[in-house]
Amino acid sequence: MVNWGDPGTFWLNVTNAALGVFTIVAFAIVVGGVVIELAERLKKRIASAAGDAHILHVPVLGPTMADGGERIKKGKEENGSEKRP
Repeated sequence: MVNWGDPGTFWLNVTNAALGVFTIVAFAIVVGGVVIELAERLKKRIASAAGDAHILHVPVLGPTMADGGERIKKGKEENGSEKRP
């Protein structure tokens, strides 16, 4: 049992309590980082399974086009006329 009133062991008990709190906080930070990383990987897997290979997810910008432009429908020119080979 911890005797907080004993002057000979008071600072030892305070140090042990502080180290215990620090260990719990550090463990919570690591577990939180792992959960966030797994959630991002799951989100990326779901987005890639959804389909469009030209869209990339950039955390700062959100979903962006890989070539930096807007999507062009197949068989159409920019002005709306049909492409001819």
